[in-house]
Amino acid sequence: MPKNTSLLLILWNVLLSALLGWVVLRKSTAPTAADPIAEPGTGTTEEPRPVPAVDTATLAHARIAFFYMDSIQSGFDLVTESADRVKSMGRQLEGSLSKELQKAQAEAQRLMEKDHTYSTQAEVAADEARLHELDQKIGEMRMSSQDRIDEMQMRLLQEITLEIQDFLTEYNAGHKFDFIFSIQNEGQIWVGNKGLDITADVVAGLNARHRAKKVAGSTPENK
Repeated sequence: MPKNTSLLLILWNVLLSALLGWVVLRKSTAPTAADPIAEPGTGTTEEPRPVPAVDTATLAHARIAFFYMDSIQSGFDLVTESADRVKSMGRQLEGSLSKELQKAQAEAQRLMEKDHTYSTQAEVAADEARLHELDQKIGEMRMSSQDRIDEMQMRLLQEITLEIQDFLTEYNAGHKFDFIFSIQNEGQIWVGNKGLDITADVVAGLNARHRAKKVAGSTPENK
């Protein structure tokens, strides 16, 4: 293969590999309705809090309830809908990238077919620069697409977290629990009273609240 064609082909392979790498990464990290929901306040470093004296009288009468977060992830409509929205955006962005790749591939092929028509090194340099431009454009589109996906995931996570918090506030107004805990895949609770499990109430209540909002046209996707 002529030297000029080899150089252009190498540049094109770099461009193609960059895009394919992004597509593979997108598919391997695509969110699903079963993806864990991070709970507020985790992942931060705080100063140790002073340990107060135990109020045994209050503790004896404390009312505690818990729910399984993985059941919320699999059973709450908003989680499923949010995952579907992220997947839909991912498919749209991948489609746009695919179209740009096809355009770039056609142009790269045209440039490589010019090998026997080059008369000066300047012409070769100009075509190499054009391939670099195509590489940079697709790289920027890839980064922008990932940023948009990350931004959407964060916004939807915040919406889900707020819905759970608002529902539990309303729920507890009538039940008067002192604490309501969430457990992720059993968490660190080894032994517990199943009678304190309010998971079914939380899933049913969240969905009833969410569906009522959809009927009223006030869900995020209708804004």
